[in-house]
Amino acid sequence: MARIHCDPSLGNALEFEDVTLTMPRRRRRKGGGRSDRLRRLAQETSKVDEQVYGNLTFTVAPGEAVALIGRQPKDSTVELIRLAAGTLIPDHGHVRRRDVILPILRRAGLVNAKLTVRQNIFVIGILLGLSPEQINERMDWIVTTAGLSRALDSYARACPPELRRRIVWTVSMAADAKAYATQGSLIVGDDSYREVGWQHVEKLKEQGATFLVAGQNARVMERFCTRALVIGDGQVILDGTVEEALNLVGRGQVKEDEDDAAEDAVDLLDSSAERDEWRAD
Repeated sequence: MARIHCDPSLGNALEFEDVTLTMPRRRRRKGGGRSDRLRRLAQETSKVDEQVYGNLTFTVAPGEAVALIGRQPKDSTVELIRLAAGTLIPDHGHVRRRDVILPILRRAGLVNAKLTVRQNIFVIGILLGLSPEQINERMDWIVTTAGLSRALDSYARACPPELRRRIVWTVSMAADAKAYATQGSLIVGDDSYREVGWQHVEKLKEQGATFLVAGQNARVMERFCTRALVIGDGQVILDGTVEEALNLVGRGQVKEDEDDAAEDAVDLLDSSAERDEWRAD
């Protein structure tokens, strides 16, 4: 995270100025010739460059919780999050940020089954820019919040996917960053844990943290976000309230999923490894 340039003197938390981005895309081959039909049958694709954003300009003030919504399924917000975080560089224009924008992790696949839960906490924390000393200072909070006391020194292969998502999400929250970004669910876990998560992110927002929430979850946006940007054809076509954005996009276009469990439906751990019976605290 240290390589991301930040400007502490910046008045806004985030500034996009005339940002243009082109990304390679794969397209199905077209044509009526025999060779083209054979290539389609073999599912071959051709790579073309497509403009994702063109002359994109907007600002985000400190403490805002901004929903990023695509007008159509083709209008991606993934690259917008990456540009904001600094992991993607625009072709033209400038992206300026006052503080590091930390990703809110939630994928169970980030947990290494061959390491203990404690070791995973250190690995994930260091990837997020925390020092070992900072992780040790916040270990009690992580363990208590995620319910890990009985599994802390057990191998992660014993943890079900839901618990692995708790681990990565709680470590992200332990970073106490001034700005966060997420593509998809803001909160993970079952109903009881989700309430703990909501209390924490709402406390962070009250303390002045900035949030970028991309994806298609209407209930989260309505509950948490104070502003919405609708992206269409590479431009901001609406900058207003969440209600205005949902009216424009159409609630039928917005998914009401509460979690990203489907992302982790495929078990990334060794299928031959036995899992111990285990429950969170």
